[in-house]
Amino acid sequence: MYVRIFPRSVRDEWEKLKGDGDGEQKSQQHPDEKKNLPYSTALTYLKFKTGGYVHLDRYLNFLVSLEKIDDETLRHVFRCVIGYSKGLNTDQAVLLDVPPVAEAIAKTPEQEFEMTKFLKPRSGRQPKCPDWMYIAVPWVISKKLAKEKFTIYDLVPITQKVADKEKDGSPKLDANGEQVYKNRTIGWKANSNKREVTYVPDSRGGLIAWDRPFGRKYNLRDDATEVNEATKGQYAMSRLSVAMKTEPNIVHPVIFLDAHVTRVQSNMVYARSTHIYQGNDDLPILHTELVRNGSVRAVNQRALELLARDEMDLSVLQALNTRVTEERALLEKAAEERAFPSFITPDPGVIRPLMPQNDNFAVGTGPGTLHLRLLAEHVSKVLGEKATWVDFTVEPMTFEPRPTDKQKMVPQERAARIEAGELLHSIGFPPPEEVAASVKAQGFVHLRIVCLWYRWNTRLRMINALSLAFPDSPPIGDPKPGEEIFLAPGISVVFRQAERFLSHGDDINRTVEFKPFEDDFADSESQVMVGVWCETEIPALKKKDGEKRLAFLLRKERYDGKFQVRRFLAKKNFVCQFTKGMKPGSFGNPATEISPPKPGKDHAAYMALLDLYRSLGIIDQRLARAIAKDKKSHEAGNLVYCGIHARRQAKTADGRHTKRIIVVTALFPPEEEGGAWTMRAWTPHIGAWVPYREAIAAFHANDYALHVDGKGETDKERWAEAAAHVEDALSSLVRDELEPGMGYVVMVDGHACRRMWTGLHNENQSYQEEDITDPRTWLPGHGKGKNAPRKKPSAVIRMNVAPNEVPQYVPVPRESDPETEKESILFASAKLHRADVDFGNPFWILFNVPRNYQAKGGDLGKTITRWDADPGKGGEDGERETNELKSPWWAVTATEIYPVGVADEVDRAMLARATARLCHQTIAWSDRSRYPVPLHAAKQLDLDHPQYRRSAPPEEQGDEAADE
Repeated sequence: MYVRIFPRSVRDEWEKLKGDGDGEQKSQQHPDEKKNLPYSTALTYLKFKTGGYVHLDRYLNFLVSLEKIDDETLRHVFRCVIGYSKGLNTDQAVLLDVPPVAEAIAKTPEQEFEMTKFLKPRSGRQPKCPDWMYIAVPWVISKKLAKEKFTIYDLVPITQKVADKEKDGSPKLDANGEQVYKNRTIGWKANSNKREVTYVPDSRGGLIAWDRPFGRKYNLRDDATEVNEATKGQYAMSRLSVAMKTEPNIVHPVIFLDAHVTRVQSNMVYARSTHIYQGNDDLPILHTELVRNGSVRAVNQRALELLARDEMDLSVLQALNTRVTEERALLEKAAEERAFPSFITPDPGVIRPLMPQNDNFAVGTGPGTLHLRLLAEHVSKVLGEKATWVDFTVEPMTFEPRPTDKQKMVPQERAARIEAGELLHSIGFPPPEEVAASVKAQGFVHLRIVCLWYRWNTRLRMINALSLAFPDSPPIGDPKPGEEIFLAPGISVVFRQAERFLSHGDDINRTVEFKPFEDDFADSESQVMVGVWCETEIPALKKKDGEKRLAFLLRKERYDGKFQVRRFLAKKNFVCQFTKGMKPGSFGNPATEISPPKPGKDHAAYMALLDLYRSLGIIDQRLARAIAKDKKSHEAGNLVYCGIHARRQAKTADGRHTKRIIVVTALFPPEEEGGAWTMRAWTPHIGAWVPYREAIAAFHANDYALHVDGKGETDKERWAEAAAHVEDALSSLVRDELEPGMGYVVMVDGHACRRMWTGLHNENQSYQEEDITDPRTWLPGHGKGKNAPRKKPSAVIRMNVAPNEVPQYVPVPRESDPETEKESILFASAKLHRADVDFGNPFWILFNVPRNYQAKGGDLGKTITRWDADPGKGGEDGERETNELKSPWWAVTATEIYPVGVADEVDRAMLARATARLCHQTIAWSDRSRYPVPLHAAKQLDLDHPQYRRSAPPEEQGDEAADE
């Protein structure tokens, strides 16, 4: 590797570049372009100039490349970058005298490193790798993996003849009275029809099957459904990602490999990045970020101008410019005609812009588990004994059945019950008596649900959901406005038509509109807990001519009725949840009203009701039953489980202040056996522990705190101040909330909180607190001084769900039975796995198959790759065949569980099992959550805030790579 490590003086001057430039130049630039101008121009130029393997750290800590970069090249490009920041064009910038910072960058010595010396482990310690190693090593690995062809095949079933049966369980006979047999699948084996695919390295350290796209033009079927030209032109590519990371107590750095479906955008003006083929398989596919220019994006024009002056190959540059110019003309024409712009994806060429996430595409997301297995086989073939696998062992435990699990019964009984009209749903509504018990545990005697609606269809959906949640209640029928209907002892509902109160607009006097049904909320200050279920829709608001993005977002926030209603009710100490009554239209089509689905199918309404329970702090007995399942249930059931959520919000409109959001929750076991668990929460704004429901109301009634009262100037110092807030919360917990002798456990998102506590870092796991000179607090609850908690937590459980930092599940075959050819593998595993570490204490991984993938047939990728996916066939119900190409395939998610700072008397395995159970059993989700209950509740309190974006993506869904 060739590396330049820049001194602090050079880095400081580099940061100034981002703010320099005259007023006219800055006013003409989009904020994103202005911020990234020096970085993107320099990096794009250096990538084209040197072949692609170049990484320039965004903060100019280092420059790393596979090829030497001479001083004059750096002097030239950074002279022009500085000229651009001053508003000069390319002709003027190249004549500029070399600025001191450009000269300093060029004169920083280029060092040649042999990477292996940084990778040598020490006894019981991980090697300390420089940051540039995490960029450079994947380049080398991907080049090695690309040297050999990638073998693909599909799996075929191994079948066995068994006697067939009728629905009632009796033998099935043919017309002659003979027993009918059927084939039962008992295993799988590789198809002998093996093929090879060529992967080409890309400049990010991954690999792309550039010449083997998949889509309707390539996955052919003679009788496939005819589609329009735009859909037929859509295609995607297989991409393999390679990244170097560390894992706790694993001596060597770990290579993370994963497979992705990279979908190609039909145009460049809306894409965020593009892939460019350099015309030679020995050169990597260039991944280039596209720069925003007004409302569209394009390749960094200034970098291209510089490259053109250097007499680089102009064919790619001309193709880029031509395509962007044509697409801009199409956009302008559509705007003049007030039509929706339509693009048709061109055939695969040297330029392929990447598509942001979008469900409406001819190729679905997810590569499938078979592709991951083939990747594992390819790695073993190429690297052989030069690499070893990180192994995981299944933790011996069983999970308590959930209310959402399908009822186990023989097929004959299931068929009979469905035929009898019984609804066998798996939604997970808690029993009414357990809801009432949780309400009483919080000091109330009655729960009243107030339903505010303005479409009759939404009202009917609310009624249907409540009827399903309270199956033993009398029929709700056609309730009169304000009529209190009792659903169960201690639980009632009131319906109110409130169109004006719920409508969008910043000119609505919601105080006046609230008056007619104010009496429905009157008892909430006494012994009646009130939860509000509201209808909403996404506002159809467009940017005005010349309106800046931040101004539009602020106007949209003030206009959106959901934001305003949530804030209005929060100020009155009420919590609420929303259900959309309209489905947004796509591709310029108008929105449509949502009709009531079949019973058991209106999941949006069911989830809203369950979320309302969660917001009210209602916890049924599923958590108690889950904890009691453990072999050390007494120890696990006597702990208080805390969740710490930390997030850095975008800067304020003036760009001066950064908001850091801190929310801490605590899940308390019942005081008496058989009682209800309760939850409390703390935020810096409140400054005390209050019931979760009250914390939501207080938090949502106010704007995000700006954290402007701190003294820290650097980002590191401000994160340390945020950590001090957590110490205040835990001190208050120990002092005011815990009973004598009661222990508590702290759960944090290690990825989000790594800047706050140094004891969370993988490289520090072989050290003690006193070995580290960093002044920051070692772990939450481990602070020192008068404000520190009087009692440290029994353990800190570091969670991590980042898809590029947590191992991906892949069934690697180790042994086979040669007689049956049955592979000794599983296709999916939702169990808790313990890592086999080299020293110290283990970490655990909880694998999960997301519910939305199960519902859409996501297991298709277990036996085929996308190249063999069938585009399906339309027609009548009996003739229709699944479109495997468009369906989403398995995206097995993973949650890392790593107990650190564990007290001597506490069992680490028990903590891991309890955490897994608190992920498996949730409060308000119909399946397993990525985070355990306390951390999930803390995070959701923030996501529901009126100043957060309108529709937070559910964390339970499968994660995709950032660029795909």
